[in-house]
Amino acid sequence: MIKQGAIAIAAAGLVGAVLYGQTRLPSPAPAPEAAAVARGEYLTWHVGMCVQCHTPRDQNGNLIETKAFTGAPIPLTSPWPHRPWAFAAPRIAGLGGFTEEQIVTLLTTGQAVGREKPKPPMPPFRLSQDDAKAVVAYLKTLPSER
Repeated sequence: MIKQGAIAIAAAGLVGAVLYGQTRLPSPAPAPEAAAVARGEYLTWHVGMCVQCHTPRDQNGNLIETKAFTGAPIPLTSPWPHRPWAFAAPRIAGLGGFTEEQIVTLLTTGQAVGREKPKPPMPPFRLSQDDAKAVVAYLKTLPSER
């Protein structure tokens, strides 16, 4: 009986402390969508470096962050003059006319769906499904028109 009584007293104390704000409970984990958006932002800015080609630059060559992922001229010239090379990167903010499926497939297989395969310098990414979906989640949060 002592054990049951002790448990009941401890439980009552915890309930009372929570009700009266005397105990701090751990903060809930971020929602899965928020975590995916944060991961997608990290991947596009710091790992895949998508921002480097898909964002316009100012006259000094600095990224115009307020126009991130709105499409831009490719900032490099081809090291192979007689091979295909993209002159501009498309708008991908808000998915920019792409479907989620098209972007996930491109980022996981390197293959385009219903479009011409991207030209270099776009690398043939082989992201995991989770990472590709995180990139999509982030891009969807950006305005489709700026």
